[in-house]
Amino acid sequence: MRSASDPDPASLSYPPVASPAPGEIARVTDTVHWIRFPLPMELDHINLWLLDHDGGFVLVDTGLAWPAGCAAWEQLERQVLAARPLRLIVVTHLHPDHAGLAAWLQRRHRVPVWASLETERQMRQLLEPMPEEEIARRGRFILSHGVPDLSSFAASLSGERYRAAVSGMPAIGHHPRDLEEASWSGSRWQWIATGGHAAGHLCLNEPARRVLVSGDQILPAISPNVSATAWSADPNPLESYLESLERLAQLDPQTLVLPSHGRPFRGVRERALELREHHLGHLDRLLEACREPLTAHDTLRVLFRRTLSGFHLLLAIGEAIAHLEYLAQSGRLSRLTDDRGTIRYARAA
Repeated sequence: MRSASDPDPASLSYPPVASPAPGEIARVTDTVHWIRFPLPMELDHINLWLLDHDGGFVLVDTGLAWPAGCAAWEQLERQVLAARPLRLIVVTHLHPDHAGLAAWLQRRHRVPVWASLETERQMRQLLEPMPEEEIARRGRFILSHGVPDLSSFAASLSGERYRAAVSGMPAIGHHPRDLEEASWSGSRWQWIATGGHAAGHLCLNEPARRVLVSGDQILPAISPNVSATAWSADPNPLESYLESLERLAQLDPQTLVLPSHGRPFRGVRERALELREHHLGHLDRLLEACREPLTAHDTLRVLFRRTLSGFHLLLAIGEAIAHLEYLAQSGRLSRLTDDRGTIRYARAA
């Protein structure tokens, strides 16, 4: 999980397309247009994509539910969508910067929303008030991995942070599945199920024009968070993520990757291999560090170069657990639980 300000890898190439200002669009291929909206966080933008369809557009992802995002959409409605309306909204995965305005846009434009069945399930769960016993279970999980204090995690553990950034539950009209195809204005797109970063995450690939809408799964300058949590739908998210990188590395080398953060780029195989090596490096460092038993919290100094707090600390703990569990489930680390329920990991005998 590197900083959003890290430079783009030199192994990639970038088409000469300037990033659009909020409320504007830029054409990146003959059938795909780029939208770039601000985010109120360190990762300060998200890319959204308009795919030509039936005199209008299929929208891939929606942005966060916050005033600047709504204002940018209102400008787009006046300047672009008045002539070429939305026909369909596609959500790659449940995270608020991707799904946050899906319900708001559906209400305004009266269009269907598509998302994977797992994305719908998780969104429904998070948008409902959470029972106290479930909040307590999530807290116990975090404490069991060596975190000394839950005070900065309350809004995340209860779902309050998620509900504040999402405009409600859209009506999901279809659940795309792995390798299913969709035809929009003569372009045949194929869904690729890609786990690890989020269960139910979907990429969209157009083999004929060699274009991949990658969501968060493969980004040019940062590695997406891969976390194991008390509420994870995937028991081994790092394994799922590494498997997805293997699949994406098999795409045509000239594929233009349209990521949710950063610039469009070519070099999907090179980037997939770089991300794989990034995670393998984490695993090697953890194996060395766990010559003595360590909690996930103990290993943060091994994996990250800076002191983390709040939501960033929660993401980092989840990422540490994902790597430690990958090693434990492959038999290279042992999982040790003491009489207080604290979990430590140590080199397997």
